Amino acid sequence: MSQARRATTAVAGLLAGLLLAGCVSLPTEGPVVDADVAGADSPHRASDIDARPPTEGASPAEVVSEFLDAMTAWPQQINVAKRFLTEEAAASWNPELATVVYADAPLSVRETGNAVRVDLPAADGLDRAGAWRGPLPPADRAMTLHLSIERGEYRIADPMDALVVPASWFQQRYRQVSLYFFDPIAQILVPEPVFVPQGEQLATNLVAGLLDGPPPRARGVVRSFLPSGLSVGLSVPVDDKGVANVDLVGDAPRLTAEEAELMFAQLAWTLRQAPGIAALRVTIGGEDVPVPGGASQYPVDGGGAFDPAGTRGTTLAGLSKGRLVLGRPGDLSFSTGPFGVAGADLDAVALRPDAEVVAAVDTGGDRVRTVEVGADPDDPVRTVVTGGDFARPTWDVAGRLWVLDRREGNARVLILEAGRVREVRVPGLTGRAAKAIVVSRDGTRVVGVVTTAAGDQVVGARVLINGRGRVARARSPFVVRPAEDAAIADLAWSGPNRIALLSSSSPSSFHEVDVVAADGATVGVDGLSTILSGRVVGLAGAPVSSSLVYAVYGDRYVDLVAQEEYDAGSLTLTQLDFAG
Repeated sequence: MSQARRATTAVAGLLAGLLLAGCVSLPTEGPVVDADVAGADSPHRASDIDARPPTEGASPAEVVSEFLDAMTAWPQQINVAKRFLTEEAAASWNPELATVVYADAPLSVRETGNAVRVDLPAADGLDRAGAWRGPLPPADRAMTLHLSIERGEYRIADPMDALVVPASWFQQRYRQVSLYFFDPIAQILVPEPVFVPQGEQLATNLVAGLLDGPPPRARGVVRSFLPSGLSVGLSVPVDDKGVANVDLVGDAPRLTAEEAELMFAQLAWTLRQAPGIAALRVTIGGEDVPVPGGASQYPVDGGGAFDPAGTRGTTLAGLSKGRLVLGRPGDLSFSTGPFGVAGADLDAVALRPDAEVVAAVDTGGDRVRTVEVGADPDDPVRTVVTGGDFARPTWDVAGRLWVLDRREGNARVLILEAGRVREVRVPGLTGRAAKAIVVSRDGTRVVGVVTTAAGDQVVGARVLINGRGRVARARSPFVVRPAEDAAIADLAWSGPNRIALLSSSSPSSFHEVDVVAADGATVGVDGLSTILSGRVVGLAGAPVSSSLVYAVYGDRYVDLVAQEEYDAGSLTLTQLDFAG
């Protein structure tokens, strides 16, 4: 089982990078509240932490240590933490600009004159939106603070603009959620993972996060139909019927019916993560926003036409004896088309999200072909590309087919788009020993497995799609999971922002399934890790909120979340996966 990376403190290099990335702000009801009375109306809970004021006569090192402790106050407030700063620093300090999560280990605090340096061996950063930014570079794993004497006491003159907290504190009090935006052509919703504090203000934080716009890494990748320049009111109250009243404050142009529908879809998919919400109403500047269809409220399960998993996302496709099998869980049978006949000799298949077209790699891996699911056995099939070493393909909802050509450790990524095949350079995958990829249904995220000297590594990259709906380029890669000794045999989506990995050190007897965050987050995420006995041939997963993932055996397939088992009947499965 992989060990979660732990985090340390922040430094100027990290924070400068976060600021240059164009961070957006968390709501005042969220992780940092500049008020002594935050949470004063709530009964004291076991998880509450009272911030302690500065100790009289404390040394510079003691002031810095107490300042770090004060940032862990819960419910969150920063007035006590400000008391460790000079008056000038307290007036300008803005811990909302970033979050740094450091390891639960004794702090290394070194005092030199009026300066204090804090060092730890590991650290991870989040931007202002709460999006995961990954581990800090080794050179940036330090925080040097200078102190001055005010009223006879040492006070910090140059605090970093960040909330700096230990990993265990963060793990217990924050959760990763998805803010839903749209792809550039408003065809499908795109989940963007961010961390928000748990508690009664979840709905308010979710709406405020949408209003702030896409996180920095997603800018240019997704778009929002919530008007700019608005803010959420004091809160998003939910009445006794489960209706959330979203009161947006500010001036905004009147929305068209189409824009309103897209805005409601974003809000509904985002707010359905908050318990107890069944529907929502929206006002802008005190005026009701008409609900599509003339209803009085918009159901939180609305917006199905923009489902991030695709409208047919739970249809299954696989292989038995080199032939295509199709169906629903518990009901698989050979396809009646060209790929389902005896002698089809297929090595891998992928069903388009609309379940209307299937792509197949021939035995030997040197040819990729496509055919309509409803085709007759003797209908012609289309050859897409030949002459490579092709892994299992993957589709997105725009009908783009993504194919990895492994090419003896010099991989390339090909896409079939608008009837033409072309290569797309994906940093982190192109030119490396990549052996498998999956692409999100929205087409904006690609995740792949790369073999390195240290073992198999999982990397990801965001994809830019232009206004015509064509793939433009992929951005810089990031590590989803560092290299580990056990080889990764398969990967699949398991939830909107989770990836399931199948690995084994003994392929005939034991396998391990780990579910990791697709953005690489290692703290504050819920994952699945389980050991499986027997010969597992692969995984089947879907990006649905229920975290659907199956372990596939030759004679059966098992839902690892619901613990339900499906018999494959007379089939001998060598592959199975959901549409996409």
